[in-house]
Amino acid sequence: MNRPSPPKSLHRRVAVDTPEHVRLDYVLADLGSRAAALALDLAIIVAALLLLGIGLHQAGRLGGVLASAGASILIFAAFLAQWGYFLLFEAFWGGRTPGKRALGVRVLHVGGEPLSLQGSVLRNLIRAVDLQPAITGMAGAVCILANRRAQRLGDLVAGTMVVHDEGGSKLLATDALPPGRAGRPLLSVEQFELLAGWAARRGGLEPQVRRRVAESVLRALGSAADRPARPGSGAEYALARLYEEEAPRHAARGGGAGLQAAAMARERRAEWAAYSDLVKKGRKRGLDSLTEKEVRRFGRLYRGIAADLERARTYGASPGLLGAVRRWAGAGHNLLYRARGRAAVSLGRWATAEFPRAVRRFHRHVLLAALLLFGSMLATFAAVHDDPGLARSLVGPGMLTRAENTVKGDIDARYLESPVGATDMPVFSSSVTTNNVGVTLMAFAGGLLAGAGTLFVLVLNGIMIGGALGAYANEGVLGVILAFVFPHGFLELGAICIGAGAGFGLGSALLMPGRRTRAEALRERGRSFLSLVAGASLMLVAAGAIEGFYSPSGLPAAAKFAFGGATAALMVLYFGLAGRKM
Repeated sequence: MNRPSPPKSLHRRVAVDTPEHVRLDYVLADLGSRAAALALDLAIIVAALLLLGIGLHQAGRLGGVLASAGASILIFAAFLAQWGYFLLFEAFWGGRTPGKRALGVRVLHVGGEPLSLQGSVLRNLIRAVDLQPAITGMAGAVCILANRRAQRLGDLVAGTMVVHDEGGSKLLATDALPPGRAGRPLLSVEQFELLAGWAARRGGLEPQVRRRVAESVLRALGSAADRPARPGSGAEYALARLYEEEAPRHAARGGGAGLQAAAMARERRAEWAAYSDLVKKGRKRGLDSLTEKEVRRFGRLYRGIAADLERARTYGASPGLLGAVRRWAGAGHNLLYRARGRAAVSLGRWATAEFPRAVRRFHRHVLLAALLLFGSMLATFAAVHDDPGLARSLVGPGMLTRAENTVKGDIDARYLESPVGATDMPVFSSSVTTNNVGVTLMAFAGGLLAGAGTLFVLVLNGIMIGGALGAYANEGVLGVILAFVFPHGFLELGAICIGAGAGFGLGSALLMPGRRTRAEALRERGRSFLSLVAGASLMLVAAGAIEGFYSPSGLPAAAKFAFGGATAALMVLYFGLAGRKM
């Protein structure tokens, strides 16, 4: 359970109730921090692809096989960079990418739990919609600004939020000591909370980022931070001096209660130090890296700091001390409840039972996608057959030239202009696989636009396929292209319909959420349809291998039609019977 915190702070916050009945407050990452992290990650992706491309190009000069392998590697690397970089880093690096780590932010679930693999997959598949129109990111930016938890569309589906990563601050703050300097504070409680947060996090930031954040905090504090500075010093020095002066004043502000909080900090100094050491060790290597004795000690110390957090609130501790205890309690909570990465079901059980059951369960969505894809395909085929000139604008001159040059009256003629050699097959297979998987993922993500994006992907692909078939039919060589398509076509088009069906499921959550809120419906249905997307992607990998190696081969058309027919029959049996209780 979580609730928005009162809107008095200079930054948006959320409060999360843990299973230990302790409230953890998180500072939400603003649009600027997230945009800067994204820009840094994109720069890393571009640089890595450029270096990889240069290296593979140099290796390709040594021979044809190396050139072919290098081209295949580069195709898959570009696909992985687009769809896998954020997904894998966030899933296995504690909700952070290199860019997020540099900016001091991370992704958590809205309940405060660490980001799971499933959550990472969902939020990053929807990134394609958040970056629209084109790559401007306006859809995601508007959603972040309008949403109370600063969630983009992907966060809504995955049930996640992006917060400032405050787990690395020093637990023993300056204001934990007895107040030695009296005086009236210059900063309000909210302003000092901002300053204390900067002081706690500055050690974990890169120098350039630290300077930029310091300048931003100094501007936010306004005239309260105006003071003579050391010649040549910058914003960091001014903030450090201000914190040293304000920390004891805010510690004394609570009177007796503030003194009680300072006394608690002195008493708990040794246990806090031991707890922070265990958290640091666990965050680097995981909780499994701790010994049995250390795990038991960590559990005891975590319960202790959770109690200290409530005591600090009761005593009216200063924002600096309260913030430090809260951040470290949150760090321990994330470590304790970190997902283990184990699948809910084994891969074998998922493939033999869960996936076909999901297809049967959501067959209406899949059938709707099939109707739109094949309906637009047949309509385009009929239109091109009636008006041959229409094919030139739909499929382009290259496809028309290929159809015109195909040998008439020979169904065993090759669909491609020249045979695909052994060195070309891996490149061709890699290209069609990544393209088709990308189309399916876009069809799924496009469902978040009330189904409009999914509809567009299906109709566009139906028009392209129907136009190509119509062009070949007009030349009297329809059997040639069908012989090429048959071996992989049932797997490929079936997978696209399954992925698009999952997209329509997302759209239904927006249009017909039922008794749930739209956010709740998106989270629930997003998890449900993830199995369909995973299964469709695996089907497309198999289809890509067939299309790259078998479909363009010199085998007779009869063998290819037989292979495709067997594939269709096996698909019917698999989706119709697999996973049923006998």
